[in-house]
Amino acid sequence: MLQGERSWLWLPGSRSASAASDTMTVPPPESGADSLTKSFLAFLLCLVSPVFAAAQTPSVGVGIVQGHVTTQNGSVRLPGAEVVVKDITDRDVAQAITDGDGRYRFDNLPAGKYRVVATLSGFDTAAVSVDVVSEKPADASIDLAITGISQTVDVVAASTTVVNEGTLAPSDSIGGKELDQYAPGGGFQAALRLLASIIEVPGGVSIKGGRPSQASVQLGPSTLVNPTTGLTQVSLPDDAIDSIAVLPNPYAVEYGRFSSGLVVIQTRRAGDRWRLRLNNVDPTFRTKRGGSPFDVRGIGVFAPRIETGGPLVRDRLFVEQTAQYRYAATDVASRPEDEVRTSKWFSSFTRVDANLSTRQSMIATGGIFPSRSAFDTLGTFTPPDATVDINAHANRASVMERALWTDSLFSETMVQLHDFQTDVRPQGLQPMVLRPDTTLGNFFNRQHRYTGTYQLVENASGSRSALGGLHLFKVGVDLLGAHYSGSSMSRPVLIERADGSLARRLDYRPLSAQLVRSTDAAFFAQDRYQPGTRWYLEFGGRLDRDGVAEQFNVTPRVGTAVLLTESGSATLRGGFGLFFERTPSTAGAFDQFGDAIETRFGADGVALAPPALIAHTTSDLQTPRSRTWDVGYDHRFNKMWSVHLSAIDRQGSHELIVDPITSAGLPALLLSSGGRSRYRELEANVHFSRLPTADFNITYTRSATSGDLNALSNYFDAVLWPVVGANAYARSNADAPNRMLARGRLMPTPRWLFVGTFDLRNGLPYSVTNEMLEFVGARNSLRFPTYARLELAIERRFRIFKFEPWIGLRAYNALNAFLPTDVQANLASPAFGSFYNSEYRQFRLQVRFER
Repeated sequence: MLQGERSWLWLPGSRSASAASDTMTVPPPESGADSLTKSFLAFLLCLVSPVFAAAQTPSVGVGIVQGHVTTQNGSVRLPGAEVVVKDITDRDVAQAITDGDGRYRFDNLPAGKYRVVATLSGFDTAAVSVDVVSEKPADASIDLAITGISQTVDVVAASTTVVNEGTLAPSDSIGGKELDQYAPGGGFQAALRLLASIIEVPGGVSIKGGRPSQASVQLGPSTLVNPTTGLTQVSLPDDAIDSIAVLPNPYAVEYGRFSSGLVVIQTRRAGDRWRLRLNNVDPTFRTKRGGSPFDVRGIGVFAPRIETGGPLVRDRLFVEQTAQYRYAATDVASRPEDEVRTSKWFSSFTRVDANLSTRQSMIATGGIFPSRSAFDTLGTFTPPDATVDINAHANRASVMERALWTDSLFSETMVQLHDFQTDVRPQGLQPMVLRPDTTLGNFFNRQHRYTGTYQLVENASGSRSALGGLHLFKVGVDLLGAHYSGSSMSRPVLIERADGSLARRLDYRPLSAQLVRSTDAAFFAQDRYQPGTRWYLEFGGRLDRDGVAEQFNVTPRVGTAVLLTESGSATLRGGFGLFFERTPSTAGAFDQFGDAIETRFGADGVALAPPALIAHTTSDLQTPRSRTWDVGYDHRFNKMWSVHLSAIDRQGSHELIVDPITSAGLPALLLSSGGRSRYRELEANVHFSRLPTADFNITYTRSATSGDLNALSNYFDAVLWPVVGANAYARSNADAPNRMLARGRLMPTPRWLFVGTFDLRNGLPYSVTNEMLEFVGARNSLRFPTYARLELAIERRFRIFKFEPWIGLRAYNALNAFLPTDVQANLASPAFGSFYNSEYRQFRLQVRFER
């Protein structure tokens, strides 16, 4: 089956190419905010008004669905399995957990056709169809095979009942169909932008106010994070991803080595029939700013991908192969149009599933992920000559074996090998010159990093009835070994005043080398106790050895969920736990990077003092951690309306910060574990769903996040930064006190689709500097303008021969709002306080084929 997307890009009303014409010195006036509010209210009214009339439905007869969840052709009954009833529109109607005998029951289901889906960790998801008639029980027993990862994933609101997978804490899950409707072809990053717990910040994404390096990404039980930086370099092909789940605070202790959140990716398994699918074979074009949509200046995005898979041996051996190439060229709105940042990456991923016996299965995966980014740091104040090119390459291979030893004991063993390589290359060998309004010369640092890792995860899980209830337990060990080696070469950095006079000069040793070896180990044990049908208690402990900091850490966690009604329509959740990060390898190599020699000059060009060596020094490091508690309430009023209310408090300590100090009368750059942070949030969510006609979801969060700002990752990432100012405790870079995220879709008929997303929040904070690039005043005391981004789409489904594509128009930044990403924060610049580089409005004619 051939599938694809076609997009023509039209950029009307865009800002001019010059920096001066794409600026704004103050946030938009109140009249603009009023207009924005009216537009948003109109958007909500358009989404909600058609469904209120439809909300009143006549009562119908009700029936019962009941059955058992089993394995081994019904010979073994499975307690603790999650059972979900879905209607003909694939909407969740009811959920339950099987009891100690593997039994479940649903009462008061309206008469009609349903699909009953059962899932349990370590088993394939299975489903059966059932007809419910008034007052007559319908049997729907389900048998699960031991093959592992679930294949049925949908985008849903926070569940109002308790599930068996992973943790009692709520999570957001992203599946393929709704992602295609909201952000076709957007991939992993587009999926994360649909979640209220995620906000984009410089350097990545923030989960619940944390820095990008404080979160973790897993592929099943294996880590995808580069232990050198704490960030992931792997971009899986879109077709390889079966689901993405974001867990802000999972209380299951099997999850570790993060402090602010976890992203878990599950990959797609081959089916019982061979298939070949080709997608996105046509490019999106870049057109002239403000010109005709037919004035093409080049390719904007070209991302073809291919998927093939099927059985090699029927019912025994399956292979799934996916690959994707992506080319993207983006200009900077505040720079000349012919200056373009380009990126190219290729991703290949293979998964092989083998059913070794009725009680044993094996999954092998492997992939290669090379990428190159030219002029990667291009920006308003960074012309092409001052940028860097980044070449990266990652490889991974893993084997996972699963076995059912007895009717109540299951084990899983996973071995992974993973390596990362990164090269940062400047455009030339000239000194780097930093001025208030621009950067001259070439970037100061050339760097090579290589990291090789191995990981072994062994765990056993099972169930047992004891102490008056059902216990689902898991114990395991997680070993992670890492080898980091690198080299860094830095050239002089000149900091000049606006008039061109020299203010500061930094000189470096020609070459430095880094080498760190570490072994991390974790031992965990957890139990999910169900003393009754309406109370769940999850508790456990984890002992971690931090290989870089060379210390042991004990992690206790506890979570609970109480069903306030027999149907599970009202649920109260809560929990408390400690979360320890993994200390990045760059912390162990901090004193191996080249020291700088600093000289300061007066306005007359005379040195103010003799040159001073700024040595890198490290105090006794401790593992960064957070202490988190949360409480939440979920209520489903009926099949269509549900609400979610929650509060979370996270306090971070022992965070790695870099601070310029004076020691024994000499300057030094100190790495310490003295950093702190705090995140508090109140969240309210309303969800209305009457599929396939309407679905509307709106979330408001009130939050506050603060912390020490000189995080190690801000200065010693793959791209180093030469100037380190004084540390301060203030609002964090991800602080957005008020945020409203809404998304909605309407299908008045099966062939018409209306889609919209709206993100409204406070602008992120920034700090002010002077001509010496030293911070002035309180840190992060000023903010970018309010961020208000609206995306709209209208599509119609056509029939062309045997194909039925959706064809329509999509508007990105439909309000043409001013959304700057750069600010002139240097007091010495005449343009101080001006904002730059806003996304301009784009219209695209979209053609897509449904999965």
